[in-house]
Amino acid sequence: KLYGPRGGSSFRAHWILTELGLSYETKSIDFAAGDLHKPEFLALNPAGQVPVLVHDDFVLPESAAIVHYLAEKYNPALLGSTPELRATGQRWELFVVLNLQRYFYPFAKKTWGSAATQDELDEAQKSLDRYLPIFEGWLSAHRNIIGDIFTTADIVGRSAFMYAEMGECDLLKYPHIM
Repeated sequence: KLYGPRGGSSFRAHWILTELGLSYETKSIDFAAGDLHKPEFLALNPAGQVPVLVHDDFVLPESAAIVHYLAEKYNPALLGSTPELRATGQRWELFVVLNLQRYFYPFAKKTWGSAATQDELDEAQKSLDRYLPIFEGWLSAHRNIIGDIFTTADIVGRSAFMYAEMGECDLLKYPHIM
């Protein structure tokens, strides 16, 4: 069972499940009704966030952790074939989530019915201007995040850019990211 919509960070979990050809049940969450704060959901994830994967008796929140768990369990090749490639993938996953995705959020907030302040947008843009060229430089030398093969790093990394799309961030000067 997967709790979370086919958007946002939950998209990663849906993607890996589909990539692996696994059948699963999507558990709908009514955000407006406060489902994330109900005791039955908080028992699964005390942070009150999606996604949450329930696999037999194992409960796992956090999208990147779900991606790694399912790849390791069903197709470890998706993690990379060597410790160095796996570490490189994790490096870039963390880089994208911590240094890019979080700064796409202020721009994407408008799609959720709220708005960032101009100061928040300016600060986010300043950080994106710092970090996007680093990722662009990496991708200019690599077909996929860890080389020539598709891995979990591509799922986690690409999914972060959904927030950039929602926030209509201008990425045209980053052709390798595009």
